[in-house]
Amino acid sequence: MVGRGGKFKGEDFIRPGRLKLFVGVVIVADKDFIETFSRQKKAFLRKFSREADKQKSDSSPAVEHKKVLDWFESWLKGEAEAVSGKRERARERLKERVKEREQGALSFEQFVDMVLEQTKELLAERDIEINYSLPGQSLGISESWKCVKVFGNNDIYYRIGRTRPRKGPRKGEELLVLDLVMDGYKKQVFVPLLDRKEIIEENIGSDLERELPKVEATGKYRFKMLLPFDLVEKGDVKETAKKFVDFISATKHHLNELGVN
Repeated sequence: MVGRGGKFKGEDFIRPGRLKLFVGVVIVADKDFIETFSRQKKAFLRKFSREADKQKSDSSPAVEHKKVLDWFESWLKGEAEAVSGKRERARERLKERVKEREQGALSFEQFVDMVLEQTKELLAERDIEINYSLPGQSLGISESWKCVKVFGNNDIYYRIGRTRPRKGPRKGEELLVLDLVMDGYKKQVFVPLLDRKEIIEENIGSDLERELPKVEATGKYRFKMLLPFDLVEKGDVKETAKKFVDFISATKHHLNELGVN
C-alpha cells in the first residue's frame, strides 16, 4: 500500500492471520540483501504452507503470496544487476576520460604559449600589437607567469599565470589569472582607472578583482580576472584567448586616455 507522499507503508503487504511482513521504505538492492531475502522467503513459505495444510484448503493463499514474493525477488535481482551495470559503465567512462586527458593534456606552459599566440592574432585584427616574448624575470616576476607588453612603458603590462589564494572566499582554489599590472602608478593610473572599473567590467562581462589592501599598501596595483583552472585542464585555448583579448581591449583605450602609450 502507498501512503501519503508516495511512501510505501509496508504494513498489510502480506497479512496471513496474525503474521505480518513489514517491508522498509528504503531497500538497498545489493547481493547480501537479496540472499537474505531469499532465505527468509523460503522460511516464511514453509511455515505458511504448513498452516495452509492444516486448513485443508485447495485454494491456498500461500500460492498467491509465493507469486508475490517471487516477483519481488526477481525485481530486486533486476535492480541489483541494473545498478551494477550502471556503476560498471560509469567506471569505464571515467577510465576513458582519464586516458583521453593523459593522451591529449597540455602542460601549463604549452597552454599559455598557445593562448598568447592566439591572443596576438586576434588583437592584431583590432590593430593592437603585443609582445609576449620577454621572459617573465626580465620584468621582475616569477617564471610561472608570462607577461604581455602592449605599451612602451615596461612598468604597465598584462600577464597570465596561475595562483592558489591563501585567504578569501576562494582560498585553496587553483585559478587561472589574467592581470593588468600598474605597480607604482597609483595616482596617475590606478585610481583614475578605478572610476572606470564598472564600465570595464560591463564591457568584458566579468568582475575584476584587486589586490588585498595590505598588498596595495606596498605599491602593487593590479586588476585581476580570475578564471576557473578547468580551462587549462580542458585545453580550452580559444575561450581563454577570447577572455584575454576582451580584457586587453576593454582596458587599453582607457589607459591610452590616461597617457599610457
